[in-house]
Amino acid sequence: MYHPDEEQLAGAALGLDELAPGAREHLERCDECAHTVAELRRTAALVAGSAAALGAPGAWESPPSRVWDRIAARVADDVAGVVPIGARRPDQPIRQRRRRWPWAAGMAAAGLVVGLLTGRAVWDEAAPAMPAAQAELDTLDTQQRLGEAALVRTGSGVKLEVATTSALSAGDGYLEVWLINRDGKRMVSIGVLDTEKGLFPISQSLLDQGYVVVDISRESFDDQPAHSGDSLVRGTLPA
Repeated sequence: MYHPDEEQLAGAALGLDELAPGAREHLERCDECAHTVAELRRTAALVAGSAAALGAPGAWESPPSRVWDRIAARVADDVAGVVPIGARRPDQPIRQRRRRWPWAAGMAAAGLVVGLLTGRAVWDEAAPAMPAAQAELDTLDTQQRLGEAALVRTGSGVKLEVATTSALSAGDGYLEVWLINRDGKRMVSIGVLDTEKGLFPISQSLLDQGYVVVDISRESFDDQPAHSGDSLVRGTLPA
């Protein structure tokens, strides 16, 4: 009897791919394959639930093709010894071959399901940061543009990327990056800018509270943690 291969079983469980002609009808008739797909769906639900509990993003994204290729290659190595339908030895009983195949295919498909879900999480984590909002950083007196700030969101959280078009002079001190509230009274330091470009983790709650004004100041090496009042550039992220 024809049975869908492990990739089709995994695809059916995740709803990723169109089934080959006749495969859907086969799943409706074959208790073994239908059982395998049901188990794979439960596996996918468990893995997805664990990812959600760990704070992984909820939106599904397709990983790059190289992730699938690596998973498929690894599974192919693991099940290289499986005898496919139609390739049995003359002395191999049909019943034994038929039972062995769904078990091996189910294990391989389960590996594909977990691998795809894990690959998706890894891809989310390693995906390039995409700007969600940007602001020009201008001098306060002449409004000369000397840099820009970009709010980026990745699988690991929210970050603020700061870049200057020319090296800002720190004098005898250092450059510090701040987020100032819209009320102009409250501010928090998010880090030191020691090159022309820096990436600083921030929290979404800060943005929600109105800390959207990006400020770079010149600070002295003293025991005063407060803002020096010597702002070099400033810009406001769009709400």
